Amino acid sequence: MKKYIAFLLILFGLISIDAQKDSIQYPDIKAGSDYRKKTSVDKVPEFPGGHSAFMRQIINNFKTSALSKQNIAKARAIAVFDIDTDGNMINLKIESYDHEMVKKEFLSALNKIKTKWVPGEQNGEKVKMRMRQPLQFNLE
Repeated sequence: MKKYIAFLLILFGLISIDAQKDSIQYPDIKAGSDYRKKTSVDKVPEFPGGHSAFMRQIINNFKTSALSKQNIAKARAIAVFDIDTDGNMINLKIESYDHEMVKKEFLSALNKIKTKWVPGEQNGEKVKMRMRQPLQFNLE
């Protein structure tokens, strides 16, 4: 059934410069630092193998059988997560979704990804950054 499923995954932070501003939050702000000095990012986090490798892992982990049984043919969701200074995906949350079942499955698929990212950098130092990953699918 998976070969008939069209997943459209877009990681805004890896697609265009304009989108990066929307999808990447600013790095963690250390106590006593000035927020205005923390607004530029030298390097955004990168998934090994690029965005397509990240998409493949999500698709491989995403189970559609329960959605199909519930007649959920189309849905959208947006996940947010942090990439820490060690390259781990942490603080995974679904910020918006069409169906509760889609929320649970998307979160489950992301939690199964154990591949470490190359962390983002600011001023030559690794920093934790917030990422956003939309999901849109069609089972028809």
